[in-house]
Amino acid sequence: MNFLQKTILTAALLFAGTSAAFAQAYSGERKFDGVHKNEINGSLFFGENVVTGFYFGENAIYTHHFTPRWSISAGQQIQFLKQVYAIDVTGTYRIPILKKTNLYIDGRVMYSRYQRWKVNEPVVNLSAYLETTYFDLRWGWSFISYHKQDVKEEYKSYTSSSYTEPLVMTLQLGINIRPRNHPWNLGLFIRNFDQYYYENWNINWGLRFHCTLPLDMKLFSELNVRPAGSISQLATRYETSLKVGLKYVW
Repeated sequence: MNFLQKTILTAALLFAGTSAAFAQAYSGERKFDGVHKNEINGSLFFGENVVTGFYFGENAIYTHHFTPRWSISAGQQIQFLKQVYAIDVTGTYRIPILKKTNLYIDGRVMYSRYQRWKVNEPVVNLSAYLETTYFDLRWGWSFISYHKQDVKEEYKSYTSSSYTEPLVMTLQLGINIRPRNHPWNLGLFIRNFDQYYYENWNINWGLRFHCTLPLDMKLFSELNVRPAGSISQLATRYETSLKVGLKYVW
C-alpha cells in the first residue's frame, strides 16, 4: 500500500467515523448508556521526537456493547513517517461498584509493525481500569514479544532476531477538574504506556480535554509529553504529540 492509498484510506475512515480513541485519550464515562450500543471513534495526531523527527497519523476504533456489562472493540492506527502500523481487539467486562464508580477488566490483543526497522510486535495485555467521578486508575500486565526480520550477519553474534518481555507493568493515573459526566472537562494524566506502545519505563504525562457536542458526539484532545531516559522526569524531552478526535454513538 503506497502513501497515497494510505492517505485515501485514512480520510475515508475519518469521514465515515468522525470519532475518538481508546480509554487513554477520552476521559469521560466508558459505560454503556442504555441506548447506544455502537460507538465509532477516530482521531488525528501529530508530533515530533528525537529519533524520527516530525510525524503524524490517525486511528479509528469501533465498539459494540452486547450488554450493560460486556463490550468488544477493534481498532487500527497508522503513524505516517514513523512507518508504524497497528491493529488490536479488546474485550471488556464492567463491574459497577458505586453509583458513579465502575471497574473495567480489559483483555487486549495487539499487533504492531515497525516497518522502518522491520520489527513485528505482538502484545497481550490484561488490566483493570477504575473510573470514579474525578479520577481514574489503570493497572495491569503485558506480555510483549519482538521479532526482527533480516538481522545482518555481522550483528548475529550479539543480537537475536526475537526477544520476549513476559511481565511488563501497565500503570495510569488521571484526574479531572470537573465530574466525569460534565459536558466539558479538563484533566491531567501520567502513565507508562501509549495507545499502541508498551514499555517498562515509557513514562508519559500530559493534559487532556473533552466536551459534549450535538448529534451524540463528543470532542476530545490530548497533549502528551514523553521524556527521554528511564522514569526520570528531569531527563531531556524525547517526544511531544497532540491528538484531536471525535466520538460518535448510535
